[in-house]
Amino acid sequence: MKFWRLKIGIYAVVWSLIIGMLTAAYLNLVNWVIDLVWHQYLDTTVGGKWYPFLVCIPLGFLIGFLNERWGNYPLTIEQVLTQVRMKGQLNYHNWWKSFILGLLALGAGGSIGPEASTTVLTSSMINWLGDRLRWAASMRQEFSLWHGKMQTQDLAGAPRFSQLFKNKYQRVLVISGLVGIGIIGATIVFKLFPEEGVFGIHHRIIDWEWINLLTSIPTLIIGIAFGWLFVHLENWAALIINAKISKIWQGGIFGLILAVSSLITSDIMFSGEFRIVPFTHEAFNHSITFLLVVALVKAVMSNVGFAMGWRGGTIFPAIFSSVAVGTACAMMLPGDVRVNAIVVIAASLTFILEKPLLTIILLLLLVPIELAPVIILVCFLVGRIIKLFPASEQKIFNIFCITRKIMYLLSVKNYLNFVLLISSCLYEKSHVSLLKNN
Repeated sequence: MKFWRLKIGIYAVVWSLIIGMLTAAYLNLVNWVIDLVWHQYLDTTVGGKWYPFLVCIPLGFLIGFLNERWGNYPLTIEQVLTQVRMKGQLNYHNWWKSFILGLLALGAGGSIGPEASTTVLTSSMINWLGDRLRWAASMRQEFSLWHGKMQTQDLAGAPRFSQLFKNKYQRVLVISGLVGIGIIGATIVFKLFPEEGVFGIHHRIIDWEWINLLTSIPTLIIGIAFGWLFVHLENWAALIINAKISKIWQGGIFGLILAVSSLITSDIMFSGEFRIVPFTHEAFNHSITFLLVVALVKAVMSNVGFAMGWRGGTIFPAIFSSVAVGTACAMMLPGDVRVNAIVVIAASLTFILEKPLLTIILLLLLVPIELAPVIILVCFLVGRIIKLFPASEQKIFNIFCITRKIMYLLSVKNYLNFVLLISSCLYEKSHVSLLKNN
């Protein structure tokens, strides 16, 4: 009996290592595919501005065709968590659909991140391993653990995963150990096949000024407002997209839209993961109008693309868009521009993710570590605001009005007031129309 438990333990350790290695291999594969398809367009002038049209449109139709046949894949992180929460497990038999469609959308230049498909694949492998361990525990020594075929009817009578452990502490200890082994596996792959990294500890001299305490008010409000806009763009896109148009045409049409948007800048395409840090240095050389256009268009492309079948994660596009709008606002206000920008970015990203701690970790690995006190304070403050004051149409309208007045008091350029005024008026008009329609 002890020997059998030892065999199961070795089996779990080996497969945890393999799962970590496969997860890292998938992320490297995504980068390799993007580099294979787009390196000529991104690194040289060969292919010119029309190259995205040659790639995005045909691959868009292929994505639409596969969506029509297989359904909406890859699943989102929220869908994975919902399945696990409601059913206690994830249906891992359709992992290959998320793999193929996720890789296609990313390789075609979609403004999405790899976190959705990566979550599906990793969760599928983990659930499969959990089922193998449950099955092994129920079958005892009646088969070969490494080669035995797992049947559905055998799983029906198998113990629950939590029942494999004597107590909660043992379960937490074992799972933590297996996760650690998986991380080691991923690290091995990243060391053997290194890719350009985006995360790290960055340093920068910050010119702290008292005026930043005053500018933190409008920047905080703008960050929350942009975060609200990004979140609701997904719902608006789903309402706008005509369901009567087949998914095949939706995929192809968005490929055309994405290719057209690339004429503004190539940063509209892709997740923006590897461009976030360089863009923070380049952004101050761009005009305010350009930065606002990039922020808005990228947010729209991520959410409209998702609604039209180009599915994936939105964390990195959200970070990139927040950096663009944060830099634009910072350039209009007095005080240190990096402090102003990080308030907008932290507020926006916290509102989008609704997880202050996750936002803090992400930003500390992307921006100068000297800004840590501002990041921590803003993230927890916005997290508290979200809980106390759930967003509504009228509240967002009021936010625009308040921000416009504060900007005026700070003597910001007049056209920002004009933009906020137009935005607030349009928002009020759409809100009134919605009330009339309902």
